[in-house]
Amino acid sequence: MVKADNQDVHTDLAQALQEFWDEYAGIRPARVRVVSGEGAIVVWLEDVLSPAERQMAGTQEGGKMLQELEERILEQARPQLQKLVESAAGQESTLSEIHLDVQNGRVLGFFQLS
Repeated sequence: MVKADNQDVHTDLAQALQEFWDEYAGIRPARVRVVSGEGAIVVWLEDVLSPAERQMAGTQEGGKMLQELEERILEQARPQLQKLVESAAGQESTLSEIHLDVQNGRVLGFFQLS
């Protein structure tokens, strides 16, 4: 099990997530945070929207369209994200929830470890 004080695992996973998002979405997150506890890992990617996406998110209609698009993108990315967490944690995981806040440009994901 991943321990909360296992900084190497957190650092490795944060770097892997940052590189993945850069390759997958074309935007390198400004910062990635990883927190783990009893049977769970939480990841938080900051500044994941392009300048055009941020501008689009500034309107109600654009924000809604962007949210729908990003939800589809995140759904497609689920298997790869789960594999990154499993590789770093050294055990199977389930991606319980992932969400993009288009207003703040942040992705938040919750993984349960098996």
